[in-house]
Amino acid sequence: TIHSFVFPSGLDLSVVVPGVTTGFDVNGLLVQGGGELCASLDVAGAPFNVTTCIEECTANAGDITPEDFIVCRVGGQAILTGVPAGNAVVPAGYQTLYVLTRGQGLVIAAVSGTPQFTVNQLGLYRIHTLVYDPATLDLSVVVFGQTTGFDVNGLLEQGGGAICAGLDVQGAPFIVVGPILCSFFDLFRSNGEAGLADIEHVMGGLDENALKVIEEDAPIGAITAYPNPTRDLLNVEMNVYMEGRVEMTMMNMLGQVVSPTATLKVASGQNRTTIDVSDLRAGTYFIRLMAGDKVVTTQFVKMD
Repeated sequence: TIHSFVFPSGLDLSVVVPGVTTGFDVNGLLVQGGGELCASLDVAGAPFNVTTCIEECTANAGDITPEDFIVCRVGGQAILTGVPAGNAVVPAGYQTLYVLTRGQGLVIAAVSGTPQFTVNQLGLYRIHTLVYDPATLDLSVVVFGQTTGFDVNGLLEQGGGAICAGLDVQGAPFIVVGPILCSFFDLFRSNGEAGLADIEHVMGGLDENALKVIEEDAPIGAITAYPNPTRDLLNVEMNVYMEGRVEMTMMNMLGQVVSPTATLKVASGQNRTTIDVSDLRAGTYFIRLMAGDKVVTTQFVKMD
């Protein structure tokens, strides 16, 4: 509290010991407080409450986009390059790090001082920007292949934690595909107008089957044949990730082709075709679907 004190110029103030003497002690010496000294002290004064202020966290990871959303693996490797937007806020003493995550669960796969990574496996990846203070965020807690980007974000103020740092959780998304699926993504690879919203729409629409297809580099997912056994008509259903063409061949137990190979035009999603097998002899047969060099098979039994 700050108090105003009006007193005679000759008053000896040496009786006041800072840290010991109180305002009530001084007031008791004055006429207004029951004493004899003609002076005036504003006992109520101007009060202040001094507290420790929480410094605002200004660290911000900014934005980052993929140099190329679809990356084809060549020679067993694919290079992912993120392009920072240049709008990150890095306070004094803070550092910038780039984090590579894999899959929809954002499992941390690697970190680097530059936004470029070389990967071997097919699938979904993201490069995230992290702006942090090494003195407050201990990155030794990160276990590659286990810790996720969501785990790290939960430690930060932006994710409900207590540490001041900035993580771009959305990051720059990538899909790494093999030679077969590479051609299926020509639309995005050649369309320079495909924005981040379009990319995120594709990423968000990939279910577990689609991810498996990408990682196995085959546009065909599960295949089933029914009724099984059958006497005349056989329905073949296949789950296809993206539209294209597949070759269907029927073989016996010896691997001999028993009917001409058919080329099917398939659409994204569930596809079904019906085959007349009434002319086949009783026994076990295989249906083989081929897309490029990828093969998916199922078997059925022909009854008399």
